[in-house]
Amino acid sequence: MLERVQDRSLLGVLTLDHEERLHGAAKALAQWAIVDDYDNILDLDCGDGKLLNYLSKRYSLRACGIANDPEQARDLRDRMPDAEVFFARKEDIPWRNEAFNAVFYQMKNEEQDGAFLQEAVRVLKPGGQLLISLSSMPEILRPIASAMGMLDEGHIGHTQLLKWMEEAGLRDVSWRLTGPVTGIAMGFKRFEAEGCA
Repeated sequence: MLERVQDRSLLGVLTLDHEERLHGAAKALAQWAIVDDYDNILDLDCGDGKLLNYLSKRYSLRACGIANDPEQARDLRDRMPDAEVFFARKEDIPWRNEAFNAVFYQMKNEEQDGAFLQEAVRVLKPGGQLLISLSSMPEILRPIASAMGMLDEGHIGHTQLLKWMEEAGLRDVSWRLTGPVTGIAMGFKRFEAEGCA
């Protein structure tokens, strides 16, 4: 029991190997995640697998992920044999309804719509948490950045992301700034009794 407490304490964090330390968006996602032992988690774009690996070492949980290509999925399964990693589209998640307590996504700026959110909500358990990291210029700086040619017109801001999340039926949707131009959007799946109001 003492070892588990130390693992979750600052002492456990200070003794991490350099390879498993999280940085940037993945670190912010892990910090804001509400997960516990025996939970099921899904990373919609598991990339290098560090977030799944990090959470798997801290909790006894079922770690699942979606890879960008079959080779990446094979590589991640070789490195993390206990994780379920598949090549799939985030708009067509290959798990059953209400399978996960938490879903993570490190969103790219090229997203043009929130189509993936319907699938993310479908696989979340009622009360489950969706966390999305996003680079987003503060609204007050957007006109200046646009005038200087530093802002892509297709860039999705956090206010648009929050709107998409609310439209997908998530409750308690909020934005947490985690860096000068990065943050985490989070929301929770409604229980059926709550309805969509």
